[in-house]
Amino acid sequence: MRSSVVRLLLVALAAGGAVSALPASAADGGMCQLAGSATFTKGPNTTDHPFTYTFTGDLTGCQSNTPGAAPSGKIATLLPAAGSGTCGSNTSAGIALVTWSDKSLSVVKYTTQSAGAAVALQGTVIPSTTVGKKTYKTSKFAGYGAAGPLAFQANPQECTAAGVTTAPISGAVGLGKQ
Repeated sequence: MRSSVVRLLLVALAAGGAVSALPASAADGGMCQLAGSATFTKGPNTTDHPFTYTFTGDLTGCQSNTPGAAPSGKIATLLPAAGSGTCGSNTSAGIALVTWSDKSLSVVKYTTQSAGAAVALQGTVIPSTTVGKKTYKTSKFAGYGAAGPLAFQANPQECTAAGVTTAPISGAVGLGKQ
């Protein structure tokens, strides 16, 4: 069962709003602002097709009711994420690594659904993942749910041509016990 923080985030996603504070009723969780950039291979345009992307970004202004939670972090995809669709509507899935400012790690398996610039992110902090010969292990927030409303700011000219090559992505991302 999802915690109240994750349910609140999903309601905010459905309403198209941004959530900026952790609800007082959340048992354990937190929220950060996300700002980053995605780099695409065969990026989305007006034709429905598969694409891949990598993402790097910063998590800042983190607020949490979890003792010892870090105030910031860095996030990056571990492998190119896979997606399909157009600039107007697409889905994707991937695995990202959060390196918190206290050097702890969270491995997040996620999916996205987008309609235009609005992106709904959902995921789970998994125990570990292996990329090549390297294993990344979660040391903080294992088993937590992740969700957030994001904005995908693609260049309109790229959307009507060969496809998006890079795009800023920003919004709020929350973690909460499931």
